[in-house]
Amino acid sequence: MTPLSDKTWRVCDDRFDSGDRRRIVGYLQDLDGEYEMLWMRPHPGVVYRHPTMESAVAAISVRLHRTSFVD
Repeated sequence: MTPLSDKTWRVCDDRFDSGDRRRIVGYLQDLDGEYEMLWMRPHPGVVYRHPTMESAVAAISVRLHRTSFVD
């Protein structure tokens, strides 16, 4: 994850090079203690909320592990 601000991070898939548009999979935002993940792949606009940063990161890891975004 790359911090964009105090409360927002870009979530990337390291299987892709930095110039590859598939590298960015979404954005994680701290909404006053609740964490919202906005997925950009495979379908833009899908949002999940998590009660803690740890649960958000765990869910992101599981989804990236289970899902191949390789086209």
